[in-house]
Amino acid sequence: MAQETKILHAETIHIPEDLLHQLILPRLPCKPLARFKAVSKAFQAMISSDTIFSTLQSLSPSPASTGFVHVQESGLSFFPNQDVIGIPNPSLKFMIKSPEHVKLLSSANGLLLFYLFHPVYSLCVCNPATMQKKILPKEPEQDIIRREMGLAFDPRLASGRYTVVNPLFKTSPDGITYSFNVFRSETGEWKFSQQRVFVPGSINAPSRPVYAKGMLYWMCLDYLLWFDPENDCAGTISLPYYKNLESARQEVEVFKDEISCLCLTSEGGVEVWVLTAGAQWKRLHELSITNQIHESPENQCFGLRGYEILGQYSDSVRNFVTPLAFDGRNVYVSVDSKAWSRKMDLVTTPKRITFDRDVLVSVTEDYNFSDMEFDADDDCETDYEENLLYCDMVTGKVVNTGKSIIRTNRNYRVFYYHNSMVVLPPILK
Repeated sequence: MAQETKILHAETIHIPEDLLHQLILPRLPCKPLARFKAVSKAFQAMISSDTIFSTLQSLSPSPASTGFVHVQESGLSFFPNQDVIGIPNPSLKFMIKSPEHVKLLSSANGLLLFYLFHPVYSLCVCNPATMQKKILPKEPEQDIIRREMGLAFDPRLASGRYTVVNPLFKTSPDGITYSFNVFRSETGEWKFSQQRVFVPGSINAPSRPVYAKGMLYWMCLDYLLWFDPENDCAGTISLPYYKNLESARQEVEVFKDEISCLCLTSEGGVEVWVLTAGAQWKRLHELSITNQIHESPENQCFGLRGYEILGQYSDSVRNFVTPLAFDGRNVYVSVDSKAWSRKMDLVTTPKRITFDRDVLVSVTEDYNFSDMEFDADDDCETDYEENLLYCDMVTGKVVNTGKSIIRTNRNYRVFYYHNSMVVLPPILK
């Protein structure tokens, strides 16, 4: 008798709709999530226009759809995973004809704030994942759109709104006073906050804004200026202290709603500090770049000129390296190994540093390398390329990603970004 063959039929597994819509789909990367729109009309409506779903997706982003954004000649560019971020049109053609006509000012929970140069000067808030944009009304009595403007957006707010804050300052012999002009989407108007922050001492203009936990922050050399748009309050927080602050190079970053301070010290080290709940700084990581150069002579990740000079002069690290971002483990930096030759071309005095076919030949003993300053926000007449590296703060390795960043006088800033399907809130009047 023939042996009966038993065929097992798998039962159809039913996933409750609330579990699917609230816990599973919102955590998918944006690229497969966009393909799910073709499954059914219900999925299409949920992913495209359901505000509850888009809010959940924005609050629980997939790591594959999270990274850092900046503007290049071709439009938006992302690292470390350019291909999986999932922006449908990174060229920004839905917003403007050419990326040369924009400057990226701020980023907050999937929304970006741009300064448009063409056809007219204006501010624009957009969601590149949904290709929605809103042109903001012109700020009264302000002819210049400042690059320090910050965008605040929290999808957890039931009303769904965003705020743009322009930090203004006036100097006096005693110090500097900050004030804040605020645009709110729910009113459609600019209005000056009553808050004023006075800081005694030298002039410290606000730098690139970052947004975390409902607060906007600007680095002002040795302290953070902060503004809370929901509660209309402001103040300052001291940055990590260094004996020779002028010889250090700091940048304030945000990752997963946490504020961090990246510092390149005059001794050639990289440090990562995080801001705790008590407004105190805690050092998480430290790494010596120069030690790795000495220990691994074959490592050419800095370029030949950079390798030669960094190997001899630890205090020159900050002149070559610009801190860009921190992802919880790795510190991303850009390295310009040709900055020395460009800087020397601008010096009218006889050259005191000599190269032959990119090899360092001689440096006079009386040359002071600490006098050569390079600022990432300096205006540059010519665009040029820098190598993108990351410092693994756990293993202590510095790795060349093989990618590069085109530095321009308009777009060099890098912001934390995660793809969000949230519907861009309207401007009400």
